[in-house]
This record gives sequence, C-alpha cells and structure tokens, in this order.
Amino acid sequence: MDVPARRAAWGSVRAAPAAGRITSSFAVGGRALGRPGWRLAVLGLLFALMAAVLPPAARAQESVPTAPIVIEGVQLRQVLEAAAPLYVTPRVSDEKMRWMRDAIAVALDEVPRITGLPLPQSRLEFYLFDDPGELRSLSGQILRSPGPRVSPECFALAMTGTPRRGIYCQADGWDSAAEALDYVAHELTHQVQQGDSAARRGLAQWFNEGLAEYVQNQVTAKHAPGYAARDRWQREARVASALHNDRLLRLRDLATNQRWQQAAGSGWAGLIYSESSLVIKWLADTYGLPAVVDVVRQTGAPLGFDAAFQEAFGTSVDGAERAARTALEADLLTRYPVGLSAFESEGPAGAVFYYAVVGFQPQVSLEKDYRDESGATAAEGPNPRARAEAQRTDRSGFATWSWASAPDAVGVAPRTVQLTVRGSDGSEASGSTLLTPR
Repeated sequence: MDVPARRAAWGSVRAAPAAGRITSSFAVGGRALGRPGWRLAVLGLLFALMAAVLPPAARAQESVPTAPIVIEGVQLRQVLEAAAPLYVTPRVSDEKMRWMRDAIAVALDEVPRITGLPLPQSRLEFYLFDDPGELRSLSGQILRSPGPRVSPECFALAMTGTPRRGIYCQADGWDSAAEALDYVAHELTHQVQQGDSAARRGLAQWFNEGLAEYVQNQVTAKHAPGYAARDRWQREARVASALHNDRLLRLRDLATNQRWQQAAGSGWAGLIYSESSLVIKWLADTYGLPAVVDVVRQTGAPLGFDAAFQEAFGTSVDGAERAARTALEADLLTRYPVGLSAFESEGPAGAVFYYAVVGFQPQVSLEKDYRDESGATAAEGPNPRARAEAQRTDRSGFATWSWASAPDAVGVAPRTVQLTVRGSDGSEASGSTLLTPR
C-alpha cells in the first residue's frame, strides 16, 4: 500500500493484506548511479553470477552477508548483496532475508518493464522487520514519526522529500519466497506510480491499489506461477461470492484513502483489493494496459483523476464500473457457483489443498468435516506455516483456508477425501478432492 509523508497522513497500508537523510543517488536501468549505488550494482551482478552457478539447494542454504548499521538509533543489518539498500532487524531469519533480497532484484526489473513507468530517481530503501510489533515501533523510530495504526504486511512511503522514501515490510506472515515477491512487487508499483513527482498524483485509491495488485499478479505469474494461479483463484472466488450476495462495494466509495482505510478496517479488506484488481484487469483486457498506465501519467495538474480516466477510456468511472460488473457476473458466477471451491497447490501431489466457500450468508460460523473413502475422519498432517483456518464467512459470505493431508493418507493408489462444510444458518456444501501418490 502506498503511504504519503506523515504530515499528510498514513496512506494505504496493505493488510490480508514509513530519519536522517542519505543523499547518495540510487537508480537502475541505465541511469547514473551514485557511488553507493555503483557498489550495490556490482554486488548484485556478483550475486546473479553466483546464483547461476550454485544449485538451488545450495542457494537456499547460503548465509546472507550483512554488515551492522545504526539508523536513528535502531540497530539493523545491511544486506550487502541486495540490488537496492536493504536493512533488516537482527531477529529476521536468513531465509526471509533471502526472500526479500531476491524479491527486490526481480521487482526492480519487472515492475518498470510491465508498467512502462521508470523507477524513481530519488533514493529508495527497503526495510524488513521480524513481526508487526517491530514494524510499528521501529519504523516509527526510523521515520521520527508514529508508526502505522494497523499492522500491515508492508507499506510504502512514495512521496519525494519523504524521510527515507522506501518500502517497509514485516515477514511474520510470509510463508514463501513467492509471497515476499507478491508484496514487494505491489509496493514497488506504488513507487513507480508516484515517480519523482513532488505532488501526490491524486489517483483514486481503488485504482491505485488495483493497479498494484494487477502488476503484482503479472510478476508472480512469471516467477511463481503456482502461487499466482492460487492468488487469482482466491480473488475471483471472493468477488464471485460478493456478486452472489450483492455485496460489492461501489468504486466511488473507495476513491479516497480515508474511505479505503475505513472499508478495510470494517472487514472488507480482502474484497476491496480483489474487486479493484479485477476491475483493473478488465480495463487492461478491454482497453490495453498502456491506457491504464496513461491514467497514472495524466492524473495531476491540470487533470484530476476523473478527467484523466475519461480521457483514457472515453467513459466515466461509473460507466466503466457498470460494464466491468456485467462482465464479471457473466464470467465468475458460472465458474464459482454458490458452494465449495477447491484449489490444489503446486508441489507434492495431494500435499496441500486450498478451499473456499462461495456465496454463503455473511458472517456465519462454519463446521468442516473431512472424510476418506471408508467414512473415517481423514487424517490431517502438519502444515506449520499455514494460517489458521477460517471459522466464519466474511462480510461478503466468503471464507478460505488450507488443509494438509497427512503422509499416510496418500497411498499407492489415488484416494478421495470428501469435505462437507456446514454453516450455522443451516447452509451446507460438499465436494471431493483426489489425493494422488507422491
């Protein structure tokens, strides 16, 4: 999420889901580099060469060279091989440090390529904290300002002149390198949207966040296709659930950062990100991504967002919203009927499954029953990084969770697990999942 300077207000903070100055310049893609930036570029090249030689297992276990640094009294480590200034707290693990470092390298290349928008000329820093508490307290100390009021996965300070313009993340909820890439690509999109403009562009917040989600999915589709496919499945199923229950929010009600934060804090966070990203996808599919990006370029003096939108698409926001909703209803309601939807992850066959209930009544309690072919309760294996299973539907009647099958539940022949989900209002849905040998 994009966050303006504190004197304006904390801006959009992506939930699940920014002081002293450094004057040396940082740029990539053929632009001049300041002296520290030159060293980072060389280190990045050495890292890329090393990655090409080392086998994946060795790269996954390599130690990450760091050097101690103190910023505004906060003890940090600077990652020496990163493609941009990356600072981490002492508690961040080597694994998550690698995830962030590698995500930065990919995003710095992919986000400008996809959007056609250049990286900012001003210095851009990256920070990684271990958990939400560190993010709140230490980012505030670094920025000489109160930290974010909520506990986001990441936030971006994108205004020029902002103390320590950068991307600030906490890795507590990350369960894969792909998820780190998701968040870094999203936040870097906010940075290129703002560019080096001294004044905040004034994009409608749904457009601002929707484009960041769209670009993030484009980046992960190339570098983590299994993750990207699951991400698309989840956002489509979530929006389908809202369509079944007529619970989509109006884009006009998501135009300002204040209204966006109010909606997110009231239990609509998952839906508004998903809805906005699918509207942007519809605009890109209908008019072309260059037209979408042109709205970014044109918004600001002398054009406001609505005028820039009309100029790019030849229709108003309200007209585009009606057309997008019609298209989404035609596409999603048949592919995601009311009931149970399943997605099998990449990796060992039958290891982890992702489920969602679509179009149940809002905020009902859920009871889940897994049975194997014999009728016995199906064994569930450990999945330590999985988030807690959803026990209730959200405000649009949607819920999603993952389930790990136990190793002994997968025999030498394919087996079927039957899942039945019952809502506290008497609703029920069931479906079967095939467990194949590993």
